Amino acid sequence: MTKDRDDLMDRGHRRIAFFLLALAFHAVAVHAVGMFELQIRQWQNTPGVLQSGQCCDLQSSGGQRCPQNDQCDTFFRACLKEYQARVAPTGTCTFGTGITQVLGGNSHGHQGLEVDRIVIPFKYAWPKSFSLVIEAFDHDNETSESEPGQEELIDRVLLSSMLNPSEQWQLYKHHGRHFTLEYRLRFRCDTNYYGPLCNKFCRARDDFFGHFDCDMAGSKVCKDGWTGPECTQAVCKQGCNIARAFCTLPGECTCHYGWKGDLCDECETFPGCDRGTCMEPWQCVCDTNWGGLLCDKDLNYCGTHQPCKNGGTCINTEPNEYQCVCQEGFRGRNCSIAILHCDSHPCGRGATCLETAQGFQCLCPPGWTGKTCQIDMNECETGICVNARSCRNLIGGYLCDCLPEWVGPNCDTRNTSCQGVCLNGGRCEDSRCVCLLGFTGKHCQTIVGMCDSAPCLHGGQCEAPKDLGSIICNCPPGYTGTYCETVLDPCHSNPCQRGAPCHSTESGYVCGCPEGYFGNECMSLKELCQGPHCQDKGNGMFSLYMALVGVLAVLVAIACSAFALLLSRLHRRQRPKQQPSITPPDTAINNQRQFCTLIRNIEPTTTLLGHGQSQTQTVLCGSARPLRQLEEIELTLPTSQVPPANQKPDQPPVLKPTLTPKLDICNREREKLNRFHYSDNHEVEA
Repeated sequence: MTKDRDDLMDRGHRRIAFFLLALAFHAVAVHAVGMFELQIRQWQNTPGVLQSGQCCDLQSSGGQRCPQNDQCDTFFRACLKEYQARVAPTGTCTFGTGITQVLGGNSHGHQGLEVDRIVIPFKYAWPKSFSLVIEAFDHDNETSESEPGQEELIDRVLLSSMLNPSEQWQLYKHHGRHFTLEYRLRFRCDTNYYGPLCNKFCRARDDFFGHFDCDMAGSKVCKDGWTGPECTQAVCKQGCNIARAFCTLPGECTCHYGWKGDLCDECETFPGCDRGTCMEPWQCVCDTNWGGLLCDKDLNYCGTHQPCKNGGTCINTEPNEYQCVCQEGFRGRNCSIAILHCDSHPCGRGATCLETAQGFQCLCPPGWTGKTCQIDMNECETGICVNARSCRNLIGGYLCDCLPEWVGPNCDTRNTSCQGVCLNGGRCEDSRCVCLLGFTGKHCQTIVGMCDSAPCLHGGQCEAPKDLGSIICNCPPGYTGTYCETVLDPCHSNPCQRGAPCHSTESGYVCGCPEGYFGNECMSLKELCQGPHCQDKGNGMFSLYMALVGVLAVLVAIACSAFALLLSRLHRRQRPKQQPSITPPDTAINNQRQFCTLIRNIEPTTTLLGHGQSQTQTVLCGSARPLRQLEEIELTLPTSQVPPANQKPDQPPVLKPTLTPKLDICNREREKLNRFHYSDNHEVEA
């Protein structure tokens, strides 16, 4: 059944193929259309007779002239057939036939009317060569006695010729016995058909299927803006890259995916490509000094941005990263911050700090000098006290002991009068007050007391012993003299180490420690270097010191481990060698002291049997618990002490293992379990 179905399908396929093939040939035949045209220009039948010699009119008898008033009713019929070397007057009109109506009598001239034209439609490719039979008939004649009213042949023209399709006529003439004929022929291709065979179809159109006109030969001539075999391809914009673009209408330039630009000559870069180009779509070829997958990493950040200011040197470290080496006097990531030495307040004693090109300058207050105003100035050396008995240099100042009649800080002002200002009975003499006994002061305003005038300077404590008759000043550290007026120089003993300069202060001294050291005497080493790229020498010494300490610690640990291992081996050698046990291997593990976990018997549990009855011995086991919370383990032991016959009396009884419930014992009580006690206090080794 399947085979029959397959055969049926094959036959159906063959029929369909044959039908399509025939349809194709039919289409070619139908579409090859032309027109064969015959035009009768003139004819002459002077006697007015038929081909048989008889008159067209029945009243005429043979041998007599035909009457002129009764002419032939002449019409023509054409038979077009394939080319024949000798044209057969009869047979099938292969290419078609045509007939005119009655055109006239015995003679006829060209009228130029359509009635004298025979048109034979031709539905095949014109073969150029043909055969033509033209017959002239008399219509409605009465010559034939047998069939009156029938058509009678006047004359017949046989022609074999060749004719090319054209609008031009070809003229032909025929001279018969009694009949002459002048006619012309032409073959014209039908509308939309061209070529020497009129089988080339061309119809002008301007739609989806084409945009063209037809020339005289039937060839397609594309309209402006269109090209291609069928004129269906639009001519794109001039300069448009056809390999990378297309167009649906003339003058367009639509880019393919991955291309851009007016002429589609620019490729699309990879999405997100920052500083890159492409030769083909979706590439990202980085520009100079740029890197990364998306060309967004600046490999020459210094050259592109020049971030370092104030003469700093820029160094490219990583993509999008840089480092500035600043000139002296500047700091910061971009060397944009000027180093202000005054920010650290280097000037002491309330001095004013000024920034200079070389660093800073301190404008010291009166009485102080030095770079940071830490050195006390000796004003007395300048002779600042004009009219004074003496000048005492003080910390940060001076004291002038003025002569009588002179006052002021520098004893340069004369005291011209003291009238009305002396108190407590004092009198004015020579512009000064002369006080009564028991008073003192410029205006005798102070009661005499040796310590009342606070003669001790710089915070010294004044004492006035009654038996001494004078005062004693207890000076604070750093000062000496009768009135604590002399400043001790704490730098005299050179307390500063590392060659640091020493500066005297009110409270002692200050060491100007060199870089890398700090402390009162510059004895402490500080870690100057910070950051991942630090190479400070001081830090290296500290790191070396720490490395030595680490190595020493490792050596001590190794020595301790070796010593512990040696002690362990000595301890093992001192143990008595154990006899091979007859117990199973898992049970023997219970007797190993180095195991510090609970031991569980894996083999079937055993008991120790002797001769006679057995008794129960209780063993206390405390596994890391107080003795009050001890667990009890019952072991079955023999009660009889009678040794076997083959055993000596002084030997302990032989114990044999028997089955008993499993035990969990702690190794901490293992030694106790290895030794059992009978009621008579004899020990038996297990």
